[in-house]
Amino acid sequence: MKKIIALILVTFTFFGCGEDLEFNTPSFQGEKDGNLWEAVTFRANVNSAGELTIVGSNNFETISLRVNSLTLGIHDVTESSSAGSLLDIDDVLYSSNNFPDPSVSLYPAAGQIDLKEVSTEAGYVSGEFYFNAYNSSGLTSVNINKGFFHRVPLIGAAAGSGSVGVPCSTASAVVAATLVNFNSVGPGDASYVDICNAYKTALTTQKAACGDGDGSIQATIDGLSCM
Repeated sequence: MKKIIALILVTFTFFGCGEDLEFNTPSFQGEKDGNLWEAVTFRANVNSAGELTIVGSNNFETISLRVNSLTLGIHDVTESSSAGSLLDIDDVLYSSNNFPDPSVSLYPAAGQIDLKEVSTEAGYVSGEFYFNAYNSSGLTSVNINKGFFHRVPLIGAAAGSGSVGVPCSTASAVVAATLVNFNSVGPGDASYVDICNAYKTALTTQKAACGDGDGSIQATIDGLSCM
């Protein structure tokens, strides 16, 4: 059997936003393995425990960022309470909480999320991020670099009365993105609780934005067990 040797690039340009990245308001984008990656839908959710999840989707892939508080500053994504992940078009989940197989790389997953601005009154968050993440086997990786999110709408328990209204179409798009993540994990996975709670928060927002005449959204919420 041939031995497969994978060379993993682990040198990051710390929180740099290259000139090829367009800056829009609001926006969520970065580079995936050196190529521009730009979300077309994005939303930040905060649950009753104060945990923040920021999700962006380009309709083919989804990047999720998670930190355990709204505290400004740098959060290490390799800590159990924080993470950076990418769900690709083939439903393969790459997470900074996964470890590389020793035969592939001696370097662990790495990355940071830097919260620059959190406004619960106006209802948005801004910051920068990068991370290197592995699939569940630890044999393949993805590098997300030069990432930033600017005034991404914030919804959930910590959003103040002045937070922006959420259109039904946007809320539904967030549900679709978080559902993809939810379907990729099981109750035994380390990231299950966080992904399940992000999906539940998105459903709650969809119910408020779109209504729930037939009770189907609430039925889905009630059927979730995120413990």
